[in-house]
Amino acid sequence: MRRPTLLLLAALALSGVGCHDDGASVLVLVVTASGSPPAVSALTVTITLPSGSASQTYAHGGGELVRFPTTLSAELPATATGSATIGVAALDATGATVASGQISGLTITPGARPMRYVSLTCTGAGCALDGGTSASPDGGSSSGGPRCGNGRVDLGETCDTAIAPGDPGACPASCDDGVACTRDITCYDGVACAQSMPPGNPCTISCTHAAVTQVSPTDGCCPAAATHATDPDCSPTCGDGVLQPGETCDTAIAAGLPGACPTPSECSVADPCAVTLLLSVATCQAICMHYQVTIQRSGDGCCPPGGSNAVDTDCPAVCGDGVRQSAAGESCDVGIASSQPGSCPQSCDDSNDCTTDFLSGTGCRAVCVHTDVTAPISGDGCCPMGATRATDTDCPARCGDGVIEPGEACDNQAAAGAGACPTVCPPSPSVCLQTTLTGSADDCSATCVSSPITACGPLGDGCCPTGCTAATDPDCSPTCGDGVVQPGETCDVAIAAGGAGACPAVCDDGDPCTTDLLLSAGTCSATCVHLAVTAFVAGDGCCPPGGDLTVDADCTAVCGDAVVEPPVETCDEAVVDSCPTDCPAAGTCTTSSKRGSPATCSAACITTPITACVAGDGCCPIGCTAATDSDCPSICGDGVVEPGEQCDRAITAGFPGACPRTCDDGDACTVDVASGSSDDCSSRCTHATTVACLSGDGCCPPGCTAATDHDCAPATCNDGHIEAGETCDPPATCPTTCPDDGDPCTTEVLVGDPSSCNAACRHLPITTCSGSASDRCCPTGCTPANDSDC
Repeated sequence: MRRPTLLLLAALALSGVGCHDDGASVLVLVVTASGSPPAVSALTVTITLPSGSASQTYAHGGGELVRFPTTLSAELPATATGSATIGVAALDATGATVASGQISGLTITPGARPMRYVSLTCTGAGCALDGGTSASPDGGSSSGGPRCGNGRVDLGETCDTAIAPGDPGACPASCDDGVACTRDITCYDGVACAQSMPPGNPCTISCTHAAVTQVSPTDGCCPAAATHATDPDCSPTCGDGVLQPGETCDTAIAAGLPGACPTPSECSVADPCAVTLLLSVATCQAICMHYQVTIQRSGDGCCPPGGSNAVDTDCPAVCGDGVRQSAAGESCDVGIASSQPGSCPQSCDDSNDCTTDFLSGTGCRAVCVHTDVTAPISGDGCCPMGATRATDTDCPARCGDGVIEPGEACDNQAAAGAGACPTVCPPSPSVCLQTTLTGSADDCSATCVSSPITACGPLGDGCCPTGCTAATDPDCSPTCGDGVVQPGETCDVAIAAGGAGACPAVCDDGDPCTTDLLLSAGTCSATCVHLAVTAFVAGDGCCPPGGDLTVDADCTAVCGDAVVEPPVETCDEAVVDSCPTDCPAAGTCTTSSKRGSPATCSAACITTPITACVAGDGCCPIGCTAATDSDCPSICGDGVVEPGEQCDRAITAGFPGACPRTCDDGDACTVDVASGSSDDCSSRCTHATTVACLSGDGCCPPGCTAATDHDCAPATCNDGHIEAGETCDPPATCPTTCPDDGDPCTTEVLVGDPSSCNAACRHLPITTCSGSASDRCCPTGCTPANDSDC
């Protein structure tokens, strides 16, 4: 069914040019909307050319809202030429801009009729955009609450004014069914009912129809069981076995033959969303009428277009319908846009290193679980309660925990000889060394520091420092340099290197765990002193007493030393509970296994995610669906038709399983009934066959003739009536161009001919991958490798 467009014609005067001449050009704009802007009352078009700019506002009369797509045209004078920029702003009832769009670089030439598409982007807080799914960009459910005019049937609505007539969920222009034997009732908000249109929310319109049962000679109706004798509206030739003008059937024609009157069983339709009404029973005006159920009402077996399980239990409670239904066990809904209340978590990171964050459950039962880290695991950023630097390198150095850690010189609780803090320093191994206690045991910085004596002086301390002589320091030998080691000398500077008594020049003993000092160099008191290394310095080749791999990279990991030394060790047998014996149960979608051995301090539990789609393991891995893994829930919008779904909204139109956009089968001899919604993947169509000879419905059923049904007469184009085989009449109302329907995955094609009253627009689905060319459509099955829009 062709989507109607708003066609407005206005002359656009540009500054400095005339209003009209014979070379005028006509600019045709097809305006589409991305997302669902709030109700649009008017469109303002601004055209800017080198000669100036001007604006024109387009609006319907009577307050009717603008629907998308819509077509606008502007007549430009012949002098309006050059490169144009066109801006379009959508205004709400208050005049505020709710959506906007622009195209530029359009060349205007005299007499041309260029047509361009302008896509408006919703700009306000009331915008509702397609939420989609992470795996299926074509799908998704719009977010936000009910809003009349957003192009979808929301909770509390029966229709929406932005849905095109003929499409499921469209609001009726009138409840008049054109049949005299029905009382047509229009209701708003489910309560305000009348036989004319009462005021109310236009998106809550519902129509009901009741059979006329009373005889009345002036209403044009022949009620059930009436005859021409009791009601002049009844056929006087009823029962003659011939279908006469004014009759829809004849009671004397045998059942099953053309022209036979319908029975209740013949009128029934196997669709609870179709209300069947058999009128004028036992008369020759008997007719079956079928109406679309639009009100959400639990227990009637029907889920009307746009219905939701939240208000109608006949609608499926499916994951992905955009409503979080706690009663159905949902913790979220994947159809709700991310960051909106009720949306499913995309990430579970709580920024706390001491919790293990993981996603539990799938689909609409996904929840974030945060488990406290209790095991000391080096490198995870967490120091759990009771752990020390010895068992977990993520723990800070703590003075007083009995372990020497990076940044500490000792620990005031360490055992003697294993890093205990000194309280006094041992005697100096040489009179030329001063040993002092620095730092404090309170902060584990206490250490003994030895430094050479460098000052010459008459103190008689027994030391002859480097650079001193007997003249400057009485402790220096007065005979130094005579080539003989005299009493009080350790060597003589005059003895050649290598000779007995020669003074040392270097003191390297080859042991990385000693600091080698040459004292009194250049004097006859020169001597070597080798001090044990006690500081933990990575790269010096020494592992001092009390050190381990956690504080000094020069130490070797020792299994069983009561220190877990990563990365070589994962545990240590001497540390209680550090080596796992049994691995804890893994999560739903993970497996846990033990690797290594406590005997080698390499035991550890390794957790790996399950990736295979396997039925019955209680896990639904990423990438699996209910179609490939029975443990996965059915999710509306994942691009797969799963158990409980009629279609899937993420499947591109034209592919098997796509949700029908309209139920119009193009056959005037069927009544098209829609049920369900693409939002919950339950939409489907049924088609009830029309059998009565009823003029004006565009159908000529078998057995009917031009005498009994005007629709059987040859169609006459330009008579102002849309008859069988026609799509429009008169020709002026026929489309000549096809506007973009706003769906990038359809191609608009004009078929038929206006002069034959059969012109129509067809929106053909795009099903091929576009490669490197961009058409803004990623059809189902395409990937970034073969379609740049994916």
